[in-house]
Amino acid sequence: MILLLGADPRDAAMAGFADYLASHSIPHMVCSDLGQLGFGVYLDACGRTGVRLHVPGHGTVRGDEVAVFVRNPWMFALAKEDSDDARFAGNEYYAALWAVCALLPKVINRPGPQAWQYDREVRRSLERSSLLPEYWTTDPGRLLDRRDACASSEVHVEDLLTHECRIIEDPGDLGGRLNPGASHLRAVFAPSSRYVVHVCVGQRSFTVLNEPDVDVDEERHRTLLRDLTDTLSRRGIRFFAVALVTDHQQRPLVSRILTDPPFSWYRAHADAVHEQLCAELARPFPEIAESTR
Repeated sequence: MILLLGADPRDAAMAGFADYLASHSIPHMVCSDLGQLGFGVYLDACGRTGVRLHVPGHGTVRGDEVAVFVRNPWMFALAKEDSDDARFAGNEYYAALWAVCALLPKVINRPGPQAWQYDREVRRSLERSSLLPEYWTTDPGRLLDRRDACASSEVHVEDLLTHECRIIEDPGDLGGRLNPGASHLRAVFAPSSRYVVHVCVGQRSFTVLNEPDVDVDEERHRTLLRDLTDTLSRRGIRFFAVALVTDHQQRPLVSRILTDPPFSWYRAHADAVHEQLCAELARPFPEIAESTR
């Protein structure tokens, strides 16, 4: 069976995948409350680690009988009530989810050694030559020097607390248009704001936006996508969106990677994406298969 886990039951991606599974009579359960799930970890006679889960309506199942699709796992750690007890419970649920998903053999976007891998951690595993320059700061004034050093035409700035995004072309606007009291800013230095966006599932990719109308079948573009999917797959990430910007030589460069792509981005390709997600969930990771022989 397929277990869909997400703290927000209104998430369109969860609902869309659940509708697909239901229409194809694939056993599944949607869970937004980790308190509904019971699990236990054990060692078998050969010293191998295993997991059993109690899934409401399905009884107790072995870990290799369950495939898991997780959306925005960090949201499980957010307390619904502003109290120490609620925050403690939220963090405990998140830690339990991390432990289970790290041990199960079939999980889309498994957690890494310490946590789920988000955009900043993922970028560290990629070749720097394939990335747009990035800078994190609490001081907007520092972005001007960084922009000059990168010789970029634009600065794409995101306030990581409010999620407000700005594209700044005029250097004089860097100080005036940004809140000097912003707690944390992420800035990407880019030659343009015309994006190519791919949603990738396993080795398949779907072009969902192509503003500069580049040839996405051109060899260096396909090579970048192939290298990207291979690298992220080795880190346990099988489903993600990548936003690319091409430079003046039409060379694709990575602006951002989202391991929880919004459903609106791939709605037009939803059936094909869901079909591939099912295929990915049906097979264990090679390293898990090797370790359990």
